[in-house]
Amino acid sequence: MIDDNVFPSLIGKPLKDENGREIGRIISFVIDSSGAVREVLVEGRNEAFVKYPVRRLKCVQEDVFLVFDIERRVEEICERMPLLIKKREVLETLFKNKEILPEIYESLSAEIDKLISEIGAEAQVLLKEIDCEVQQQEDSIKALYLARTFLEMEHGVGNVKDDAFRQSLLSILREIKHLSHRKMSLLKIKEKLSSLIPQNSTGSSISPEQKTAISVRITDK
Repeated sequence: MIDDNVFPSLIGKPLKDENGREIGRIISFVIDSSGAVREVLVEGRNEAFVKYPVRRLKCVQEDVFLVFDIERRVEEICERMPLLIKKREVLETLFKNKEILPEIYESLSAEIDKLISEIGAEAQVLLKEIDCEVQQQEDSIKALYLARTFLEMEHGVGNVKDDAFRQSLLSILREIKHLSHRKMSLLKIKEKLSSLIPQNSTGSSISPEQKTAISVRITDK
């Protein structure tokens, strides 16, 4: 998360997507009634103004990037889930060693299990969204290959001039590269997210005698 004191220094800087392509220029930031910064105001290449949540901003040295929303949500889950699981395991140990009262154990474990279940459900929704976006990337890549085929054929029969052909072909190949990179990135975060979802994150009820240390791995199926 970017510190609030950093925001003024970002004004005027180009904003890039995660592939390094420039989205626009940072014009200012939108605040709420308390004065807290909530959104970044960006002027796009078409001079249209667009707002993005500041939580999606990421600074890498002198560059400012706009993180994809899916990546941001996965990052939040990856930060919260391991901590909750660790707390659950510590609580389990304290209970087994009779270092806390049963009623305290019941209350705290129920609350932690509820949070784990909620985050697990959110993760399952995210996995479906990732699958949909992966499919979108694959469909877009296929369309670009079809566009390349048309371009190659028309150039081959002399209907497209050499200069126009080369420029169009380079643009198509560049976009295929970006989409392929995005697809691989999505598959990696899907694997990372799947590994964090506990098996009992769906919220099943377990008695104190039955509760054991939580397993932290599950497939995405």
